[in-house]
Amino acid sequence: MNEKRLLQLSVVVTLAFALFGVGWGILTSSGMILFDGVYSLISMGLSLLSLLVLQQIQQVDEDERFPFGKAHFEPLLVVFKSLTLIGMCAFSAFEAMADLMAGGRDVSPSSAMVYALISSLGCVAVTLVIERRNRSLSSGLLKAERNQWLGDSLLSIGVLVGFSVAFLLQGTSFGWMVPYADPLMLVLASSLFILLPLNSLVTAFKEVLRVRVGDKQLAPLRREAEAIAAELDAQFKLRTVSVGRNVTVELNLLMTHQSMTVKQMDDVRYRVAEVASKIQPWYWVNVSFTHDPEWI
Repeated sequence: MNEKRLLQLSVVVTLAFALFGVGWGILTSSGMILFDGVYSLISMGLSLLSLLVLQQIQQVDEDERFPFGKAHFEPLLVVFKSLTLIGMCAFSAFEAMADLMAGGRDVSPSSAMVYALISSLGCVAVTLVIERRNRSLSSGLLKAERNQWLGDSLLSIGVLVGFSVAFLLQGTSFGWMVPYADPLMLVLASSLFILLPLNSLVTAFKEVLRVRVGDKQLAPLRREAEAIAAELDAQFKLRTVSVGRNVTVELNLLMTHQSMTVKQMDDVRYRVAEVASKIQPWYWVNVSFTHDPEWI
């Protein structure tokens, strides 16, 4: 199953869970279940955006409006998705706090448990499918999608555990705590849920800012650049950034006295490109040769 098919599957299943959650949440007056459904609904909209961005990124024809490609669309979308989810979770946490201070909310634990069990099984299944398939694809979009489903899974499992405890408390001396179960779980879930998109947000934001790639990715390129510079008796400056699924490599070589043919220059470019292709399948390589230090 390719990247596009996985995103399409995610959209369809997300819509089903969204309608299921919103409907069940309204019927049971559960803010926790309603939050789960609305989260799924927003996730579906974000998944549709992912499909549109993927279509743009994978276009073969060159677009003159974007002469350096569209790889930056991916981290921009991930930033938008992450901020949207963080904002929604923060709003839900404040709403639940208001319910707690107002004395809680009457929700039937048994009906909420049924919803949580169905939702947990479905979300875990989709998370595992995306995680397994993305091991070979290494897609940033699918990673963000997997984070959304992982969040849904943890949320649903938390609902199941919380309402199971509330169900057991009914008819006991702790029965007064049952109305607080729903808003309390919503506060905890939405607060913890904010942490899930943070990793994707930080990574994508670094790519938007075009921060240098990590040392692990940079090491093979630096080794090749050092080898080339030693062979040519040249100084070099290596600049490398990774944006989405594209790695950009700029290698400037300061030649001392040696002249090179065009073929020899291209041979150097091929060597750098070969190393870059092992970091990311999509790459942009620019190798310059100069006698003037100003150009490196």
